Amino acid sequence: MDAYIVIGVMILMIVAFVMNKWPFGLITMSCCIILGVTGVLDASGTFAGFCNPFVVMLAGSFVVTNALAKTSFISNVQKRIIQLQNGKSGFRLMAIFVIAIIVLSTFMPGPAMLAIIIVMARNLSDAGEVNAARIIFPAAALTTLWNGRIPFGIGAGNFAILNGFLEPYGDQYVVGMFDPMKAGLIPGILLALYTIFCYKLLPHKSVDRSVENEAAAAGVAEVKMSKRDEIITYITFCMMLAFMVLNQFTGDLLYIGPALCAVFLVFMKIITVEDVKQGITVDLIFMLAGIFTLTTALSETGAGQLIGESILSLFGGASTQFGLIALFGGITIVITNFMSNNATMYSVIPVAITTALAAGLNPIPVILTVDVTAKCACLLPCSSGEAAMCHGASGYTLKETWKFTLPACAIFYVGTLVGTYLFF
Repeated sequence: MDAYIVIGVMILMIVAFVMNKWPFGLITMSCCIILGVTGVLDASGTFAGFCNPFVVMLAGSFVVTNALAKTSFISNVQKRIIQLQNGKSGFRLMAIFVIAIIVLSTFMPGPAMLAIIIVMARNLSDAGEVNAARIIFPAAALTTLWNGRIPFGIGAGNFAILNGFLEPYGDQYVVGMFDPMKAGLIPGILLALYTIFCYKLLPHKSVDRSVENEAAAAGVAEVKMSKRDEIITYITFCMMLAFMVLNQFTGDLLYIGPALCAVFLVFMKIITVEDVKQGITVDLIFMLAGIFTLTTALSETGAGQLIGESILSLFGGASTQFGLIALFGGITIVITNFMSNNATMYSVIPVAITTALAAGLNPIPVILTVDVTAKCACLLPCSSGEAAMCHGASGYTLKETWKFTLPACAIFYVGTLVGTYLFF
């Protein structure tokens, strides 16, 4: 019964997103409260999203990046970006950001990297062809696909995770270290090119600078930092970046480090407690907390598995290698847009392996297909943490994004099938 309640609440949330009459954070938190009232979640589980390590990390990073935004460095960067914006075509400027996203995704977790990309993109003038919204929104799909795809940095152990699924079936099936990268190479390149040349499918729209707007509404005057304050802010920001980039060595400091840096800035009298409040109470934080709670409920109640099994029964089995990867690739893309990428991958791969073995086929191509298509999470704000961030920060409604996201998913899907079939 709990699974059906969760599915119903997810449908309600999607309808509310489409209507776009309320803040996304209010919608997701209302859905969590419904799950609490109906007994699906207990009191602690209802608001567990606020304890999600990525939410904790982002809240702290927003405070620190807001402090950095007050320095002369950001104003200088803004001038440089505007020069790039004026001096380069939209395609070239978009290409610069796309390459930056791919490179940073190799070393930094998606949400941490996106927090920086969002801050930098917001320095673009809305008068230009490529503005902040057109940079921020496509970053979600690019980040989820490329994050950890290259087998070093944060992606060094991806192949081992996939081999863990195959271990019970003997040592005849082994995923190589570079196999996940090869499987995602063609869809990754196609998606990057699609973003560079088709960004105009997204409407030209000004982003909602919620923190700045709240400060302006409160009548907070902009205060120029002293040289001493700027130096301390730069050092603190670099420390926060170090916690993120060196996440393999820093452990939980990846998540706690930004909060530590934010508190340090308060004690050094660089920012005030009011600044902290403004940074951690933006709608995006509430939205992410709600999304993470709902995706956990999908996984724990079996609702996600129920969705997958329903799709399997609807489309039936497959008896060829290409038919199998086509079936599970499509199923995974649908499921991953309703629950977390990892939850989708972990729930679909076991079914894919047993189906492949039952059909007498090699399971490696199908699990690599699932691994890649599980990252195609950009249709809805609930598709992933990255999608939630980019939907919220770009300010687009669902109606405004279909023209971009539906072709992107189709390209993602076809590219994955071609890449997997050619390489494996």
